[in-house]
Amino acid sequence: MAVDDRSLIDQFVRARGEAVPHRPPSEQGRRLELAEAYQLQDKLREALLARGERLAGWKAAFTNRAAQEANQLAEPGCAFLLASGVLASGAEVPFARFSALAVEAEVALVMRRELAGPGVTPARAATAVEGALPALELVDFRYSGKAAGSDVIAEGVYAAAIVLGGAVTPITGLDLALEGLVYEQSGALAATNTAAEVMGNPLNSLAWVANHLGARGLGLRAGDIVMTGSVSKLLRPKAGDTVRATYTRLGSVSVRFA
Repeated sequence: MAVDDRSLIDQFVRARGEAVPHRPPSEQGRRLELAEAYQLQDKLREALLARGERLAGWKAAFTNRAAQEANQLAEPGCAFLLASGVLASGAEVPFARFSALAVEAEVALVMRRELAGPGVTPARAATAVEGALPALELVDFRYSGKAAGSDVIAEGVYAAAIVLGGAVTPITGLDLALEGLVYEQSGALAATNTAAEVMGNPLNSLAWVANHLGARGLGLRAGDIVMTGSVSKLLRPKAGDTVRATYTRLGSVSVRFA
């Protein structure tokens, strides 16, 4: 028998608290269409907010073709961010908090005013932004087995925590596509990239998120954080490791795993 919505939401909530992998819906007799997956994600968000969590913003995921193909998706993905998972640069995070940790270097955008689709262009999106921050996303691969892309969407796209740099940089006159990244793990160079890896420009990602949320009857609020997508490869740190992302003009952000 296929697992029902309530059971899935209970599993999703439990997995976030216990750091124990669980089977994806597709391995429990439930093949989710994309619209159905987002409906489940909405129910998960509502369940977490009912438990006292607060919404901090949204994340874009699968912002390159390879990630979309690997997850059998034809477009990027979107999920919510919780305020309890927003950390400051230099934070020391327990490694045991995660089922299967990975770290992504990203450009975070802070919203100055509300924004929602349809019809949001990158230029219009830029006018709604307070500024940009260097950021790391700490994702947690909470599924065992092989998850379908819709499985990943339903449970919130592995969102666990984000680490933000200290100072917001205004983006007026700044070409975010040219923002260079030096990515390090425990002092060793892991990669160099530019933010053009994110859909050509992180503002393209922001516009996509705004239009996507508008189609779901949602939108970005003033003060929301938008994680625009991975600029570089995933890092898989161990306990004791430090990860640092240093950008050309946005500054740096780091986290240590204890």
